[in-house]
Amino acid sequence: MKRNLIINFHVVKNTQWFETLVLYLKSKYKMVPISHFDDVENYKKRNSLCSITFDDGDKTVYDVVFPILKKHNVPATIFVSPRSIVEKFNFWFQEIEGYDTAKMLDILIRELDLSVKEKSTLNYRGILKTLPIDKINEIISIYQKETKTPPKTFKNMNIEQIRELQNSGLITIGAHTLYHPILKNETNERTEEEITKSITELSELLGEKIKYFAYPNGTPNLDFGEREIQFLRNSNIEIAVSTEPKFIDENADKMAFPRIGITTGSLTFIKLRLFLGPKYHILKSWLRKSENNQRKTINK
Repeated sequence: MKRNLIINFHVVKNTQWFETLVLYLKSKYKMVPISHFDDVENYKKRNSLCSITFDDGDKTVYDVVFPILKKHNVPATIFVSPRSIVEKFNFWFQEIEGYDTAKMLDILIRELDLSVKEKSTLNYRGILKTLPIDKINEIISIYQKETKTPPKTFKNMNIEQIRELQNSGLITIGAHTLYHPILKNETNERTEEEITKSITELSELLGEKIKYFAYPNGTPNLDFGEREIQFLRNSNIEIAVSTEPKFIDENADKMAFPRIGITTGSLTFIKLRLFLGPKYHILKSWLRKSENNQRKTINK
């Protein structure tokens, strides 16, 4: 069966796991750079095409992923924030890793004046994803002050590493906003700034035009919509990618290409994940309560 897809990763810590996956993908797909999807005629052909992407620019992309990509000559795209690279700050979701759930919920309930019947049913990450980025950072600052928790060590690649990837001939660099907000939660002015400045600042850092963009979190209509797409068009972005778990066909929107996310799992599990495509996401939502449903409820 011919299927075209973009796969998305964030953090990859296991070299053997990643190499096994890359070899499997090479055996089943023609591995192509994301630019290959700019021409619809490329994915009408018989070859099954696959492009690999990484969001955020975690250091493991340089330490673990890049050597394997070079070894097997596999192209990839990495979406990063120029502001994070220069100022060396972690994204908010990186900063809250390991935070005490009960304490975070207590702070959120207090600071947001939430009416809660059963705290155990709440997902604090889901609540944070309903907030503007400045409020998220304020909540994190309150947690750090009240628990005497210091900021974490910088988790992402530096500019020298990014440039090395760029110059390898295998890696394409794309923009991923300045501070990784959920764009739908921001004002028109803030959203435009997050998009346009991330593109122009990254272009200045790397000395080349930025053509590709990844939406933070990336769920269509929940995390981004037509407003964001128009800002990207105004910035001459050629392809933007979401996290909608679907395959790519000739009807796919270049400003919201779907991607199938992979984090962990055995090769057998990943084969099943890729075989099921969007059906896996439906099954997963049946098996556990959806974070997105909670976010929609809070937004209302």
